[in-house]
Amino acid sequence: MKPLDTQATLHVRCGSDIRDGLKQAGFIGDFLEFSDPFCQGPVPDLPRDAFIETRAAFIAGAYDLHSDAALERLRREYDALNRLGQYDHVVLWFEHDSYDQLILAFLMDSIATIQPETNIDVISVNHAPASETIDRFIGLGQLSLDGLIWCWNTQRTLLNSDMLTFGSKVWKAVRQDTSKDLKTLAETGNAPLPHMPEALKRHLAELPDPQTGLSLTQKLTLQIIKDQGPLPVGKVFGHLMRSVDPLPYLGDLMFWSEIQWMMDCQDPLFTLTPATPETNWAERTITLTNTGHETLAGKRNFLDNFTGTRWVGGIRISPL
Repeated sequence: MKPLDTQATLHVRCGSDIRDGLKQAGFIGDFLEFSDPFCQGPVPDLPRDAFIETRAAFIAGAYDLHSDAALERLRREYDALNRLGQYDHVVLWFEHDSYDQLILAFLMDSIATIQPETNIDVISVNHAPASETIDRFIGLGQLSLDGLIWCWNTQRTLLNSDMLTFGSKVWKAVRQDTSKDLKTLAETGNAPLPHMPEALKRHLAELPDPQTGLSLTQKLTLQIIKDQGPLPVGKVFGHLMRSVDPLPYLGDLMFWSEIQWMMDCQDPLFTLTPATPETNWAERTITLTNTGHETLAGKRNFLDNFTGTRWVGGIRISPL
């Protein structure tokens, strides 16, 4: 079925969602998860060690993890990239959203720097095969075992220098404190990494809207609450992922961190029912306030109300 998949193959994925599926589908190589979520938090232009420490501090704070464990995990994942050359074959498994594509850009830059002497393939997918009964394709984790094999047989492309060059340009632009270069790359036609431009446009949509001060995620979240009325936070996330976000990229804890950043303000955009030992965040009911209605309508600018700090790559979003 797949003669290049041997014990000397490494499958690289920005999560663990297909780890078991690959084994069950008959793939026998090693698996590496590299899952630093560059779509959230600071992505500064810093030397490697300082960069990893910055990312680990963000991850620990945003997702309520122990700081030492977060740093240890990141260092382990980054160090593993230096060993790509130990494999005869490396396969990068990615989908089309900004979470995946920004990590793919980082990997392109890393591979161009490391220059491992190995065969590298890229699987980058924005749809499921016709045989899959999926209402809306969001990610590889939705695919059946046959779907994973379909990715291997039909969506696998040999890595080339154009991909490396384009990915490196994207990675450099992501870390800048201005969006100018990233906007230019987002308009690239026939990009060597075909799903990167749309992912960059979605990433750039997280910059504040001039009228409301809201990112697209923040705007859509408030709109869901306005349209649906008070409902559990987990159901808001479900609406966002299934039908509202034009290119969904958030995991559940990532969405909860977005909710918490929206709470960093003088006048709350919404209220949450109290947390109890018996309930988790997804069960807490969220209700729009008058301030939330006014901000969504553009009558107030969220950045006039915001008291925290948010990042879009290397761009810091602070109160006005």
